[in-house]
Amino acid sequence: MSPGTVTGHSVRVAEVRLREFTVPAPAAALHHPAVRPDIRRDPVHGWLVGVSDGLHWGWWGPVDQAVAARVPGLLAAAFSVLPAQVDAADFARRLRRATRHGHTGLLALSVGALELALWDLLGQRAGLPVWSLLRPQAVEHAVPAYATCFGVDPTPSRVPQVMDEVADGFAVQKWHPDVLGAELIELTKEFAARRGPGRLAVDFHGAWPPERVRDACRPLGDALAWVEEPYHPDEVDTARADEFAVPHAAGEHCYAPADAAQLRAGHVDVWQPDAVFCGGLVNLLRLVRAAARAGARCAPHGGGFLPALHLAAAGERIDLVELHLLLEPRRSVHFAEPPALKESQLAIPTAPGWCGELRTDLFDG
Repeated sequence: MSPGTVTGHSVRVAEVRLREFTVPAPAAALHHPAVRPDIRRDPVHGWLVGVSDGLHWGWWGPVDQAVAARVPGLLAAAFSVLPAQVDAADFARRLRRATRHGHTGLLALSVGALELALWDLLGQRAGLPVWSLLRPQAVEHAVPAYATCFGVDPTPSRVPQVMDEVADGFAVQKWHPDVLGAELIELTKEFAARRGPGRLAVDFHGAWPPERVRDACRPLGDALAWVEEPYHPDEVDTARADEFAVPHAAGEHCYAPADAAQLRAGHVDVWQPDAVFCGGLVNLLRLVRAAARAGARCAPHGGGFLPALHLAAAGERIDLVELHLLLEPRRSVHFAEPPALKESQLAIPTAPGWCGELRTDLFDG
């Protein structure tokens, strides 16, 4: 892949379609063994965004109804008459500029879903995985992941067992701040003593005052691989270098490559862009490269798990992808052959598009 922008991917778009679906929860065996007692058993419900050239379809999802509902208006504003010839490299930019406020909030997520569906269409048409559209030969054949443990029962009888079982396979695991609370902090410190430095990450979701983050993390010292979103996304640019004594991670709420300026200003050490939030594959690529220029690590947010996996396969500098042990099997349940999601070294996709065909029982009628 050239070091410049993505080029040479033009396709005819004849139709856009939204499909609501409800399917049974994925089988327990599709989850990592450590979290199987915590799996959700309610059906998976969501929406898929689809684009067609008149013969093939490309899809992205699942997304919320509020995100899906904005897709037809976005496409109509940018391409008033269908079929239209669309350049994948410029598609998201044109969508965002055709609609006021299309660059942020729910509209930005709708743009991301539509652009990612377009890349799936390109892969389905060519019979190739998306990464192969960017680089004919894979640069990486296995991509390292870190494990997110959100949804695990946060009780003293459960957390240490999960921590140890996950640590057997993953170099880094991420938790809610519960693990720093009064009930769990001693058990968390014992895990850190057993497993060594840099094995835990804690996500504060931008909801805690930074001084409280510092106080809560101090007992763990170098046991932390990073603290995630210790600042609200609106204030990340005010962070000071090394203020948490461990790496500062942020960036899932970047809605465009221009938001890289905030991460640079806030001395963020681990950038975490999300392909859906930031407007699709092309903008994710730009943010990944911006992280490299800034000398930061890049560990994309799990909402864009598959695009991040494809970019890593194509040789972009992605240090880790986020594997949400309880959520990711639900996010991939609509595929006929979901990716294997139980290992820290993830095989690169080989099926066309993002992950091959959809399951045949997905839609009624």
